[in-house]
Amino acid sequence: MKRISTLVPFLALIFLGACKEKDPTSTPQARGGSMQLNISETVNGKSLVFNDFQYMTEAGDTFQVTLLQYYLSNFSFHSPETGWKQVSHYQLVRADEASTSTFTIKDLPFGNYDSIRFYMGIDSVTNHDISKEGNLDPGYGMIWTWNSGYIFYMFEGKFVDSLNRVIPFAYHIGGDDYLMTYEMALPTSKTLSSSQTLANIDLTLELDEIFKTPTRIELNHVAKVSHTFDEPALTTQLKDNLLDAYTVK
Repeated sequence: MKRISTLVPFLALIFLGACKEKDPTSTPQARGGSMQLNISETVNGKSLVFNDFQYMTEAGDTFQVTLLQYYLSNFSFHSPETGWKQVSHYQLVRADEASTSTFTIKDLPFGNYDSIRFYMGIDSVTNHDISKEGNLDPGYGMIWTWNSGYIFYMFEGKFVDSLNRVIPFAYHIGGDDYLMTYEMALPTSKTLSSSQTLANIDLTLELDEIFKTPTRIELNHVAKVSHTFDEPALTTQLKDNLLDAYTVK
C-alpha cells in the first residue's frame, strides 16, 4: 500500500505537466497582411445611379445605365524592397450589389507597397476554362455559350437619340486580345506589419471615360450592340478608352 500511495502523486505531476505543455498562453503572430479593395463607379464625377437619365457623354448624348458588371483579376502589389507580389484572385464586380465591390487579398508579405497592378478581364489560361466555380461560375451569365470564354466587361443602358427616341445599347467586351491591364502608383504607400495587418485601397471606375479618350464616341453614329467579335473596331475603341478609366487612392 505504501508503494501505491507514492506512485499516485508522481503520475499526477506527469499528467499536469503534459497538460501545461499543450495549453499555449501566447497567440501565434501573423506572418502576412491583407489588402482590402474597395471598388466604386462614378459618371461625370457623381456616384453611379441606375436607370436615371442624368448623365451625358462628352459628345452630348444623354444616357442612363441599366447594367454594369465586370471582372477584376490577377492583382499584383509592388514593394520597393521586394518587387511585385502577384495573387491569383478573380472578382466579379456587379455594380448594383455592394457586397461584390469590397473584397480582401490575403497573405501578402509584411512591408511597404507603393503600386498596384491588375486586369479588367480574365487571363488567357483561365479564360477558356469555363468549368470553374465561385466568381468564375458560368451561372453568373458572364460567358458566351457560342464562344468558349468569359465576358470581361458588360455595360448596358439607354440613350436619347437625335430624334428624341430612347434607344437601348449593350457593349460586351471579352476575348484574349481585349484584356485590359492597369498599373498605378498609390498616392500614399500602404504598410503591412505585425501591428497593422490590414490596409485599404480605393479604386474608382470613371464610367463616362468609355465614351471619351482617346476616341470620342457618339452613340448616334456607332453600333448600338457589340459582342466584341461582331464589332471589333468599336470594341477596340471602347477598350482603349477604358484604359485610363480607373483612379486609385
